Amino acid sequence: MKFVISLLAAFILIVTGVAALKVNAQPNITNSPGSYAFGTLDASSSYQTGLDYFTVNNTSGYDVRITIRGTDMTGGSVNWTLSDDASQDTDIYGLKAGLASGSYSVTVNKTDTILIGNLTDNNTQQWGLELLAPTSFSDNVEKSGNITLTATQL
Repeated sequence: MKFVISLLAAFILIVTGVAALKVNAQPNITNSPGSYAFGTLDASSSYQTGLDYFTVNNTSGYDVRITIRGTDMTGGSVNWTLSDDASQDTDIYGLKAGLASGSYSVTVNKTDTILIGNLTDNNTQQWGLELLAPTSFSDNVEKSGNITLTATQL
């Protein structure tokens, strides 16, 4: 039997403090657009935003490193667990990210993983997500989750 589910992924940004040796500097990044609706999903399928869907902009006054992490999907009676290695199973989904002109090569999990090693000041980088849907769903309810981008000064 084929299961489908509606999914909305919301995105938030976190800007972290700087290293102790830097003076009065705070990273300043923006990401747009701020969300992506993957729509109705089929079990065991993958869905991509396109590698140029999102754009992160660094206006910090210095170069930054951008890390990415995700959360479990919530909604309905059963949450979806974000897998550590982008594998799929019942109510377990995977996420990958990638940069424009590249591939979805960054596995997104619940810990910070480097997405952009060096985003120079007053520069932008396009990026995208790939969602790997669970192999089966315990409920057919809309789910939502968060992706966090964190900037740290280099």
